[in-house]
Amino acid sequence: MFSERLIMTPGPTEVPYRVMMAMTRQETNSDLDPDFLSFYQDLRSRAARLFGAARSRVYLMIGEAMLGLESAIANTVSRGDKVIVVDNGVYGDAFADLVRSYGGVPVKLGASWRRAVDLGDLERALERNRDAVAVTVVHCDTPSAMLNDLAGVARVAKSFGALVIADVVSTIGAVPLQVDSWGVDIAIGGSQKALNAPAGVTLMSVSEEAMERARRVSYQGFYMSLLQWDSWLDSKGVFPYTVSEPLLYAVSEAINMVLEEGLDKVYSRHLAARRAAWAGFEALGLRHYPDLMEHSSPTVTAAEVPEGVDEARLRDLAWRKYNTMIAGSWGPLQGKVIRVGHMGVQASPEKLARAFLALGSAMRDLGLRVSPEEAARAALESFRY
Repeated sequence: MFSERLIMTPGPTEVPYRVMMAMTRQETNSDLDPDFLSFYQDLRSRAARLFGAARSRVYLMIGEAMLGLESAIANTVSRGDKVIVVDNGVYGDAFADLVRSYGGVPVKLGASWRRAVDLGDLERALERNRDAVAVTVVHCDTPSAMLNDLAGVARVAKSFGALVIADVVSTIGAVPLQVDSWGVDIAIGGSQKALNAPAGVTLMSVSEEAMERARRVSYQGFYMSLLQWDSWLDSKGVFPYTVSEPLLYAVSEAINMVLEEGLDKVYSRHLAARRAAWAGFEALGLRHYPDLMEHSSPTVTAAEVPEGVDEARLRDLAWRKYNTMIAGSWGPLQGKVIRVGHMGVQASPEKLARAFLALGSAMRDLGLRVSPEEAARAALESFRY
């Protein structure tokens, strides 16, 4: 049962064989090969389907998703600009640091970490700060397993004329996105989460409004400049810098896997995985974090660690004895919650059942009165779509 290692963390995730093999494709010279440029342009089109982007431009940049998050702020925020920060999680709050680093003034909501952002609170913050140039939000804040209402946030923000910058790193390829119809100006995805590709590629959608804002801000750096992609790739058909062919081949194959299964089926499978994970934690007697399933992401589920249990020791036992890697958390939640990722290929009944069998076994080894078998059965039986 536990002979093979199982990675059930909320990213980086398991890389499927097909994706690994795609990286062995022979390289040419990405700067000179017209066939590679055609491949890249087709990849942009396929990635756009995951974003729900018919009008926004889509770029795949070489660099972990942090590249895209910082680029979004660098290209849209000038010194003294106010930015409303939806801060109901570790990464949501971290947007404030990025805003400050480019001279902006973050206005944090002070939102609860136990629920999705209250759209009324956001509206009131924008009413008090009508000069805010943008709103930042994390769709799924993985350290707390939070899922925010991205469509609702965008609707409120656009009613005040603010740009919408969204971290969709942990939802792209697993949760529906419609950046154009919702009014999301910049959405940043990553390769290492639900797409199950290696870390190292940022996927980004950019609206024309955001690109026009970038022209006015005129960020003076190079690697993170959106204007470089505009003036080189979009205008001349030339990459602004040399890209990694193996990483892009991996992402291409990962996207193919998603599209072959069908987006609607993929999204339903992740909802089933959320129900299964909630059932597994409930069978172990653990309190969910956040409080309501509808505020919890279809890509990761969190629960509070029982009082008196060393979270790090619990995870270490699950990994070393039961070959199953689960996650703790960061920031204020470090040592307080454990998380099971169900992103991409992780979102399967068999893998979730084994994850909860391993977690329950580790808990029992630590003296807790739980039934690992009941937890595994609950996850398996709840996985329906």
